[in-house]
Amino acid sequence: MSTATLSIILILISAITHALVGAVMKRSDDKLVLRGIIGATTFIITLPIALMLPIPPWHVWKIIVIAVSVHYIYQFAQAAAFTRGDMSIVYPIMRGFAPALIALFAFIFLKESLNPREITGLAIVVASLIGFGWPQKIKIEGTALAISIALFCGLLTAIYTVIDTYGMRLAPHRGAFIAWFFMIEGLGIAILVSFIKRETFTTRVLKDYKGGIIAGLLSLITYGTALYAFSIAPIAGLAALRETSVIFGAILAVLWLKEDFGFRRIALAIILAFGLILMHTA
Repeated sequence: MSTATLSIILILISAITHALVGAVMKRSDDKLVLRGIIGATTFIITLPIALMLPIPPWHVWKIIVIAVSVHYIYQFAQAAAFTRGDMSIVYPIMRGFAPALIALFAFIFLKESLNPREITGLAIVVASLIGFGWPQKIKIEGTALAISIALFCGLLTAIYTVIDTYGMRLAPHRGAFIAWFFMIEGLGIAILVSFIKRETFTTRVLKDYKGGIIAGLLSLITYGTALYAFSIAPIAGLAALRETSVIFGAILAVLWLKEDFGFRRIALAIILAFGLILMHTA
């Protein structure tokens, strides 16, 4: 199997599992506590793995610390967006805004570039993804704020994707980078959430622990596969392909969360597919 094929398969797995994590979060009454449970789950799973693998050198540790810090901000922002807006609105916007920024940051910091065909495909992908979630009329109370937070999440996604990819490519052992990253991130977010939500934390954990554990396992899969794919292939096209998660997320929003889909989103899904074909065909 070629590197390109493997990276695409990994990214599609990442897209599906990412949408599942989003749907579990949206169903939770307290998104922040669920984030804490997810963090505790990833910490417990990756702790023994990290201890069996080489400790990353100092120059890689600096990247891990920066990456984890950005992820913390993202996770709090994502919880706020899901609290204030429908998944079918905020999720496509936060994921759709990221690929264009990732392409720009990858060009600046990783020296990756796109040809005109790929740029055209990327533009189509980004426009369709944002259109997928943008409401026809922003009249629901709190929706404008939710969209603003979702756009901020897109910026953070672009930042941490490039930082994490740089760290993976710099690390002598990719598996060790992934394990230590998840262990540090999971422990930190669990401690932060338990402190912020200390008055209701225990009650909420008892209510949401099953969903949190499932989402924690899926989080390891979704970002572990994405990190590995980004480390072996150019990230701009893969980042755009990963955002097909919004299609899976919209399907889950309709079937599981009973949100509206509509003809407009069906048409945009077809346009999105066309953009991805432009990006991933010679």
